[in-house]
Amino acid sequence: MSRKSFLRLSLGGVAAAAASGNAFAQEPLRKFTVAARPASGFSRTLIRNADLLTMDAQHQEMTGADVLIDQGRIAAIGRNLSAGDADVIDASGKILMPGMVDGHRHLWQCIDAGRLVKMDPTGYSRAYLGWQRRTMACMTPEDNYLVELIGGLQAIDSGVTTVLDYAHGQPSEETALAAARGIRDSGVNGWFAFQLGRTLAFGPGSTVSMARVQADLTTTTEQNWRTVERLRSEIFSDGIAPLQLGLAPSDAIGRAVADVKKEWARVRDTGVKLLAAHVHKPPAPKPLGAIGHRGSGIQDLYEAGLLGPDYHLAHGNRLTAEELGLLRDTGGMLCATVVGEFPYMLSPNMMASSHGRARQAGVATGIGIDGALVVQQDFFEHVRGAFLSLFLEPEGREIVREYKSQDALAFATSLGASAVRAGDMAGSISVGKRADLVLLATDRIGFPMQGSLADRVANFASLADIDSVWVAGRARKRHGKMLDVDWAKLKAELAAVQQRISGQAQTITFTA
Repeated sequence: MSRKSFLRLSLGGVAAAAASGNAFAQEPLRKFTVAARPASGFSRTLIRNADLLTMDAQHQEMTGADVLIDQGRIAAIGRNLSAGDADVIDASGKILMPGMVDGHRHLWQCIDAGRLVKMDPTGYSRAYLGWQRRTMACMTPEDNYLVELIGGLQAIDSGVTTVLDYAHGQPSEETALAAARGIRDSGVNGWFAFQLGRTLAFGPGSTVSMARVQADLTTTTEQNWRTVERLRSEIFSDGIAPLQLGLAPSDAIGRAVADVKKEWARVRDTGVKLLAAHVHKPPAPKPLGAIGHRGSGIQDLYEAGLLGPDYHLAHGNRLTAEELGLLRDTGGMLCATVVGEFPYMLSPNMMASSHGRARQAGVATGIGIDGALVVQQDFFEHVRGAFLSLFLEPEGREIVREYKSQDALAFATSLGASAVRAGDMAGSISVGKRADLVLLATDRIGFPMQGSLADRVANFASLADIDSVWVAGRARKRHGKMLDVDWAKLKAELAAVQQRISGQAQTITFTA
């Protein structure tokens, strides 16, 4: 791919749903009284004299420019714009960039951050699934509300204004609805991608076989479909809100093609615009007639007519050039979780993160944190990880020769937005797009004053530099502090939940 074509893909948008409106809930879930939702403010804001890292093909970088926000959108970009009745923000010496996009994160996993760590890769791989299942079994609806609220707020605090929340920890109707209310109340934009095939027939004090555990977490039931209907009618009835419902079908690998076609048809019949999936190549080919008979299952899905522009896969480390071509040709999207995927290299024949190869093949590609349980919240570190991880393989080292700092940033902005069907509304500072913006202070001694804006941000910026964040035009963070968020209270509530669940989880026994 030529560099011209490469940059066109990086900065271009994929057709997306229209966006505007208020994503913030009107009703809290019972006991929580934390003021987490944004306070009402000026409908018009003028950010004056900022250095703009637009990630837009037309403007790219502008020094000393103004951005006018009106009704949640970017109304004008230029110099010496008229303020009128707008609230004026003096951004002199600061860098204004688009809000970043996380294409694959499990918000609920902030429930137990630090319990496991990826600097103990063997211990992590052995303990993760047991931790996940025990924790899910012990979490109440209130717990789910709290962690999704905190997870969304943490994303905004780190400059991530759009997230694909792969919600795979909610096994009941009430936990799923509570989780959806939590992310909605946080005010972050994006997708609540509810995982089907989640039920639990056990709880604290249970002894249960791993076979039963697996069956309860891999089979879509009518209860799951009832949950979907309630999510659509009670939480996500506004089809143009910045936060939308997506669905993640049960794992397709190893299942009969006919069964997968039936479930995916029912998913698409709901009208959701995003179908999410984890994709890992199975260690051995599955039987003929099952998904995963060849490679990672992409060719099986293609021949079954199941791939399409709503299909979003996470990981896909071992996707071949042919599989990436099928994903590109059908308009699919991919997200690599570049920092979290480093331990995957311990597996035989496993490849490094796929984002470089996917982008080179013409696939809309983003990056994400994945499990907030085990990785840092500073999203600039994930941007740097997206660049550095390309050096792990010969093909990546060839791809990265053509990169500049803006190419690494594109995974988290312009290209990352396209990779979650949001390219028409987010990912760049462009007139008409949603005003999802991050203002970076540059006075920290380690933040250089030389070089392009992209060089300075991609190589040196950190969460500590984030002065302000606007989500759909609403100020959510100013002068380095989140507005209307009591972090101390939230942390105390989270610590109490962690302590309770830790004790309850130890009472659950899994047998062979």
